Amino acid sequence: MAKPIPVRKEDYEGLHFSRWLLLLFAASDAAGLGPLSRRRLHALLFVSFASSRFYDIAPLRFRARRTEQGPYYRMAHFALGALIMSGLIEIRQFKAYPARNELQFEGESRLRRQGLLVVRKLRQTSFGERLYQFLLELCLAAARTEESKLDGALFQDLTYQTASERGESTVGTDDEQTPTVVGLHTIDRYLNDLATSRRLDALTAYQRLLATRAAA
Repeated sequence: MAKPIPVRKEDYEGLHFSRWLLLLFAASDAAGLGPLSRRRLHALLFVSFASSRFYDIAPLRFRARRTEQGPYYRMAHFALGALIMSGLIEIRQFKAYPARNELQFEGESRLRRQGLLVVRKLRQTSFGERLYQFLLELCLAAARTEESKLDGALFQDLTYQTASERGESTVGTDDEQTPTVVGLHTIDRYLNDLATSRRLDALTAYQRLLATRAAA
């Protein structure tokens, strides 16, 4: 009888990150966002972590590094590379370049057929389906923003901008009430007064406000 293989903490965290990534790629495809650049992928990841408690979903406990291109998750880069090598994600316009601590790469990534099959399995669990529905609504709200303005809008996220104003080099999103969640609840209360509120409506209004702020 084969001995059980112990799962290290870092492996467990990596599996959770891979699940989140796969479901995000599936949601972005379903919402019509198309292939995701490294910049947009990390920005969507950040906004999803910052806003997930609005859907009563705990975010993954990783901190994003603030860079000139926006938020950056080292773990996301490792997880994405593993998913590409596993044949679940395809990447086009691949370009590798050396970084200080590890090899990084640019490219346009999207889900492959094998990845879609894995996503279907993940969605068969109650949490997997809840997470997918949240990410889908997030991506649908993002898709309603003009393509040329989307990246700028995502970088205006309240949690990210609050950290920027404080001069923090890394940004966490595991607070019970991130500035993003507070903003979404404020919008949701206003829409409730108009008797038109759905969480998707609040996300869409939030994205529009960020796009307006980015254009100012």
